[in-house]
Amino acid sequence: LKFSRKQRKELLVIIDEECDRINRLIGETADMARLEAGDVSLQFAPQAVGELISAALEDCEGVRNAHRIELDLKDSYPKVFVDLTWARKVIAHIIQNADLYSAPGEPITIRAEEKDGFIAFSVSDRGPGIEEPEITEIFDRFYRGKNQRHRIPGTGMGLPIAKAIVEAHGGTIQVTSHKGEGSVFTFTFPIDGE
Repeated sequence: LKFSRKQRKELLVIIDEECDRINRLIGETADMARLEAGDVSLQFAPQAVGELISAALEDCEGVRNAHRIELDLKDSYPKVFVDLTWARKVIAHIIQNADLYSAPGEPITIRAEEKDGFIAFSVSDRGPGIEEPEITEIFDRFYRGKNQRHRIPGTGMGLPIAKAIVEAHGGTIQVTSHKGEGSVFTFTFPIDGE
């Protein structure tokens, strides 16, 4: 078979994208295996809420080009007691998930509030929402929304990794959603000194 220069270029782009996807899946699978095996030694330290969010946003540059990130934050919060490397992955995974499922141009909103010895972070999108039966399945490994899985790229590992990291910090994660109105993912990290 002979391909034109344009066809070769298109094929190389596809190969490059698929290699990136495979590398991401391998990295996420390795993270999940380490978390499940308890093979992660978390380096806890006090961390300012704003700095944690800023660090996560650095990992989401592509998202910020497609969606406006709205920060609904107070001037000050108590510090959280987290492993920065892993905690920023939680926020990044949830923002990237909102990016995948939201229409271009729709904002993603990040909020935080102090609650019972924790800081509760929430990430809201205006995507298609999640059907009630799927709410209990979205944190399962490799699960992807039944009406979106063929249209939306992804590995199905982001949310399970986020859940494992949050729980390793002693926090919780949950989602509320209304079909056609979007979803709100809320997760908690402990306050320093609690």
